[in-house]
Amino acid sequence: MIKFFRKIRQQLLTENKFSKYLIYAIGEIVLLVIGILIALQINNQNEDRKNQKLVTIYKSGLIKDLSLDIEHFTAHLSLANEENQRIDSIRTILKNPTANIDTLNDIIKNSLTFIRRLPYLMLATSEDPNTNDNTFLALQNSGQITLLDNELQEALGIFYGKHRKYTFLIKEIMSNKNEIYLDYIGLIPLNTTKELKVVNPKLYDQLWDNVDWDKVQIKFVALLDTYYELNLKNDFLNSIRLTKTNEIITLLKADLEHDN
Repeated sequence: MIKFFRKIRQQLLTENKFSKYLIYAIGEIVLLVIGILIALQINNQNEDRKNQKLVTIYKSGLIKDLSLDIEHFTAHLSLANEENQRIDSIRTILKNPTANIDTLNDIIKNSLTFIRRLPYLMLATSEDPNTNDNTFLALQNSGQITLLDNELQEALGIFYGKHRKYTFLIKEIMSNKNEIYLDYIGLIPLNTTKELKVVNPKLYDQLWDNVDWDKVQIKFVALLDTYYELNLKNDFLNSIRLTKTNEIITLLKADLEHDN
């Protein structure tokens, strides 16, 4: 093709047909420009397709992360409710007119079975309030968050910003629970499962004779009341996180359907 156009150019020059050569040269330039524009358009279309694939991958990744968060928040709600139900059961026993100091002391001796989900695992220390934000951080750190439309960028920014605040507040709750718990168990012989006991039952009972019961009773009641209030706050924060996460998942799914 190039040889063909070159031959025409040479023929026009040889025949001194300058005006025709000029028209031809302009036409050749126009064709060249059109070819470049077509190539650019094709390249842009390819880039758009690549970017759209990336957007789909990122949106799917966000939905996957958020779905894990849903399971996470639901589990925390269940655990907080479970713990408060146990505290309610203790309160019911202690509010009974027949309850006395021996009733309270007997509950204290078995208190860890009420406070802990498992004999060896403290509820307060087993929670992880962090969210699964790997995909969002990858979007931010790579600068590819700009591939998303402005509305979605803003929605995600607000969403994860609020979640960092909720995470901080829940960490504070956990820290308070752990502090109260450690303060309490420092006053009593640590009760464990039969398999983990390091002393025989008789010696273990004798250890309780050295306990400052006045302090232990006050700390235990305070622990129950404080745990209950902190669990209600935890429940409130996780309920908000659950609602907001479901909303953003709905938005992302709607965007994916629109993209497809």
